[in-house]
Amino acid sequence: MLLVDPQGRLLMQHRTDDAPIAPGRWALPGGHVEPAEDPLVAAHRELMEETALTVDRLDLWWRGTVPGRPGADVFAYHGVTTASQDDVVLGEGQAMLFLDPSEILTRALAATAELIVPAFVGSPEYRSALAH
Repeated sequence: MLLVDPQGRLLMQHRTDDAPIAPGRWALPGGHVEPAEDPLVAAHRELMEETALTVDRLDLWWRGTVPGRPGADVFAYHGVTTASQDDVVLGEGQAMLFLDPSEILTRALAATAELIVPAFVGSPEYRSALAH
């Protein structure tokens, strides 16, 4: 999930060292779609579970597969929030932080974040989020 705060920072999760996927790396918040669950509903649920945040709207920005996750259908939703770092409740991982895109690219990223974050930051959707 690509969640943009009022300063244009993206919400990123620092995964634990024992995580089954991308241990110790920085990733986008998100998770699995449960059987018979709509991916958009799953995105809202995962955001609440991992951060205690809610947003009025999430839009599908990208769908596909990524290296290291063959056969896994990845849905990347984006949205804007008025939340601050103080509003984030860590529900999963070792940290959940709003980071400036330039700072994100200096960190050890999970494959999905490595693929999606640079493309999103260069997109019209990200520029639109900055205008909010």
